Amino acid sequence: MIPVRHRLGGWRWPPTDAGYLGGACLALAVAALCVESYPVIAGLIGAVAGGGMILATVRLHAAERRATDLCVGAGLPRMRLAQTLPRLADLLASVDHRTSRRHPVTGLPTREILLSAIAAEGGSTARGHLLGLIRLVDFDRLAAFDHAAANQALLSFSDRLVLAVDAAHLLVQVDRDAFAIWFRADASAAGAEFGAIIYVIAQDLEIGSLTLSPVVEAGSARHDDGGEPVHLLMRAIAALSRSDTAVGEALPPATPSPREARERFRLEQDLAQAIARDELTMVFQPIVDLAAGKVVGAEALIRWQHPELGAISPAVFIPIVEEAGLSERYGMWTLNAACREARCWADEGLSDLRVAVNLSARQLLDDQLVLKIERTLSRHGLPASALELELTETAAMVQTARTVDLFRRLSMLGVRLAIDDFGSGYSSLSYLKNLPFNKLKIDREFVTAVQDRRDSQAICKALIELGRGLGLVVLAEGVEDEAEVATLHALGCTIFQGYHFSRPLEGADFRRFVRTPAWRAPRAGPAPGRTAHLEGRLSA
Repeated sequence: MIPVRHRLGGWRWPPTDAGYLGGACLALAVAALCVESYPVIAGLIGAVAGGGMILATVRLHAAERRATDLCVGAGLPRMRLAQTLPRLADLLASVDHRTSRRHPVTGLPTREILLSAIAAEGGSTARGHLLGLIRLVDFDRLAAFDHAAANQALLSFSDRLVLAVDAAHLLVQVDRDAFAIWFRADASAAGAEFGAIIYVIAQDLEIGSLTLSPVVEAGSARHDDGGEPVHLLMRAIAALSRSDTAVGEALPPATPSPREARERFRLEQDLAQAIARDELTMVFQPIVDLAAGKVVGAEALIRWQHPELGAISPAVFIPIVEEAGLSERYGMWTLNAACREARCWADEGLSDLRVAVNLSARQLLDDQLVLKIERTLSRHGLPASALELELTETAAMVQTARTVDLFRRLSMLGVRLAIDDFGSGYSSLSYLKNLPFNKLKIDREFVTAVQDRRDSQAICKALIELGRGLGLVVLAEGVEDEAEVATLHALGCTIFQGYHFSRPLEGADFRRFVRTPAWRAPRAGPAPGRTAHLEGRLSA
């Protein structure tokens, strides 16, 4: 079948020139034509018969374009019509072939042009050149509730790409939300240029009343001598897919209604703006050491006060961070804000405190993460030992080789490492013992009402013994009353975090809390011989 996809506007077949009678009745055999979704061939045939454009589209069987497939009324010459329709179909098929090589929204060349260009250059000419791919992550979410706005965003984004890409290179659109750049330059130079392009195109877009902060993902592949163009494209797509890999995420939620999708998308954009404009706030929940009788640090937690909606719960905006591709921006904002506060602690003589920052599973995919952390510490004049990074047990089990390498590099840097929510996942102990982390945080599920649950007491006791055997600091999170603290303290825990000691505090309030602690030790002392430490946190 020949797919025909082109609207010819208000074109009318001139009946007198064609020799046909205006208003003649034309019936089409089902064997020859089948109705589709675009207004093309049927409109032409209606015009041939002297009527108006028929708003329907057909697909014409190439092997069935015979006069016997058409029933013509009002005396129309069967042979003349049989000669005309094949010519029309051939003409439109030719137009379809040409225009299919341009994207209907942006007008950019499509992948056929890209593959042809790479093949034509071939050999030693293209060896070492780079193919870069860029995907506009926001497109599908925006299209879910406003297709026109999505197309406008796509057009504006492509216009920005056209301005950013040197005319010596080839810019094409390989999918509805993905673009490719064929850099006609050495891969090393092209890589630097590709990075600059990504930075430029990621600036805000104004789409009507909506300010869109584009989330883009990129991947690239180097052309090898003799490699097939399609294989090069597949390698670049694979690189793009790796950058988009979701790690440790739950199953996607049910499809939202258009209204819910619109509200969700606007919340995503507001959150992106809040990150960019430094409108989030950070609070600090104290970590106390009962044995030493002092505060030893705090966990940094994020709060978002929306200008219209008020306080947005972390349970709402943290999933948005992951799903909207904001993990890198959010993670770096968090790291920078935490280090800025730790610098204040040091300046006020509290340099023995350590700030704990949560590391997302997506951040494990960033090959530059260690370098970014090192630069952030240097910018704030902090030793690496002032920072502790927390990764959940489940996330730590994903990308095993990558996680081990990342933890070892961070450990060599001097950053402290913690496994959070321990006991909630299914870690292999043989794997965990190979990770160079320093702290184990018991999941609050086992801490809550531990004084009344013998199973939780047994689990906590085992985890404390495990931590002591591995030479780790063990940490119980989310303690909310004295009974919980006393029970865990009797099992050998001396370091705690939770509402029993303090809610999360703003920076100035936290520093006052450190100097004049309002917490007190439980009545029960630690069991003899217990030396493991427990800390806890409240993540909400």
